[in-house]
Amino acid sequence: MNNIDRIKGYTNTNYLKSFEEMERVIFTGEKDKIEKILVKLNAGKVIEDLGNGFILAEIKKNSLPNIYKSLPEGMNIFKDEKVELVEPEELRRSKELKEMKQKLDTRSPEITNLPEKNVTLQITGADKVHEMGFKGQGIVLAVLDTGVAKHEDWGDRLTYFFDATYTGHTTPHDGHGHGTHVAGIAAGDGKFKGLAPASEIWGIKVLSDSGSGYTSDIIRGINKVVEKAKQEGKKVVANMSLGGYAFKPWNQDPLALAVEKAIQEGVYFAIAAGNSGPNPNTVGTPAIAPNAVTVAAYQDRKTEDLSDDDIARFSSRGPVKNAPDEQSKLKPDVSMPGVQIWAANAPGSELDKLAKQGRIPMTSDGKYIAISGTSMATPGVAGAMILILNANPNLTQQQVKELLMKHAIKLNKTDPTDNKPYDHYDQGAGLVNVYEAVKEALSMLPPQEPSPSSKSS
Repeated sequence: MNNIDRIKGYTNTNYLKSFEEMERVIFTGEKDKIEKILVKLNAGKVIEDLGNGFILAEIKKNSLPNIYKSLPEGMNIFKDEKVELVEPEELRRSKELKEMKQKLDTRSPEITNLPEKNVTLQITGADKVHEMGFKGQGIVLAVLDTGVAKHEDWGDRLTYFFDATYTGHTTPHDGHGHGTHVAGIAAGDGKFKGLAPASEIWGIKVLSDSGSGYTSDIIRGINKVVEKAKQEGKKVVANMSLGGYAFKPWNQDPLALAVEKAIQEGVYFAIAAGNSGPNPNTVGTPAIAPNAVTVAAYQDRKTEDLSDDDIARFSSRGPVKNAPDEQSKLKPDVSMPGVQIWAANAPGSELDKLAKQGRIPMTSDGKYIAISGTSMATPGVAGAMILILNANPNLTQQQVKELLMKHAIKLNKTDPTDNKPYDHYDQGAGLVNVYEAVKEALSMLPPQEPSPSSKSS
C-alpha cells in the first residue's frame, strides 16, 4: 500500500515501463479471479483489495477491450475517475472573481451584512428533540471528506481519523476546511450548535487538501467505515458531501455501488445532491444511490418563517439521468438549509485563508465561517438521522429514510428559476422535520418487558 502515490501512480516497482502506458481501474469481484484474468492476458496487476468486493488494479491502457471480453457475468470494471468535493458556492464565486481580476477586498453585501445565526435547529424541530434528551449520544458521524481538524466544538469526540488518500496524515487534518465545516454542521457543540452535538465523530479523509480525490480513495474510505463499525459494534451515519457527474445508471457506477453495499452492511448514508442546479438531470454520483438519503439545499433566509423560503438556485435537480427504473429517478429525497451556514473553521485551511481575505464570512474570533452548498445541507440531514437512531437504534436505513420523507414539510410555492411549482425533483419530500420523525421513531420501539419485580408484585 505504501508505494502508491495518488497523483503519480504506482511507483517503486520494475513492473511498469512508464506511467503513461498504464491506468488505474477498479474491479468488482473476487481478487483471485481478477488476478488470473490479468496474468492470462498479460494486462496488468492487482494493487490492492479495497474491501467489500472492490479491487484496485493497474492495467495497460490498450488492454481494456480484451479484459471486457474476458470478464465473467457479475464482474465489472471501472476507471478510477477523479472525484471532487461539492464545492461551496462562495469558493466557486471567489474563483470566478479571481478570473475576472477583481480586487481581493471585493465583498458582496450579503457577506458584510450576514447575521451570525443559523435557524436550522428551530425550523426542523431539532431544538425540541434536544429538549427530549436526544443529542446523538452513542451514535457515530463519519465524515468522508477532506478530513476533519481538531476544534473546540467537539473536544475529545473526534475519536478516529483515517487518511484514505495515503498522503501520510495519521492525526486529524484538514488542509481544505470543507470536512471540518461539515462536521460542525452535523455535530458541533458551540456557538453554532449542530443537530447531533453529542455524537462521536470519525474523520475519513478521502479527498486531498485541494478538494479532489480518486474513486478508489473514496471506496477505500467507505469500506474502512464499514469495517470499523463492525469491529466496534456501533451505529454509524456517513456524510458524503462530494460527487461527480453520473455517466451511468447507479448499478453500473462504482461509487453508488459501494454506498449500496455499505448500506447492506449496516452503515447509514446522507449524500449531497450536488451544486449543478437549477437545470434538471443534475443529481450526481454517489447521490444517485437509491437507498441513500439524497439532500437538496434549502434557502431559509435566516428566519424561522417558512413563507420566505426557497430551494437554493444552485441545488441539483432530478430526475436522475440514466436511472434503470422509475423509482430510482426520484431524487433528491429531502431538503435542509444549505445557504450561508455557520460552522467550524479549520485554521490555516484554504477556506480559512479565503475568509481572512474577506471572501467568506468569518466570526471575529476566527473560529467559524459561513458557506453554502448541498455540502452544507447534507450534514444537517446526517445529524437528523443520528437523532432518529438515538431515539430508536433498531431502525434500518430504509426506515430512517421513510421517517424523514414522511414528516418533511413541502414548500408549496413557485420556483423562481422556472416559474413552476416546486416538485419532488426540486425539493424531494420537503424540509426535514426531525421532531416529528423522532416522535414516530419512539413509537416504533418494541414494548418493554416488565421486570421480574413488577411481575411478582
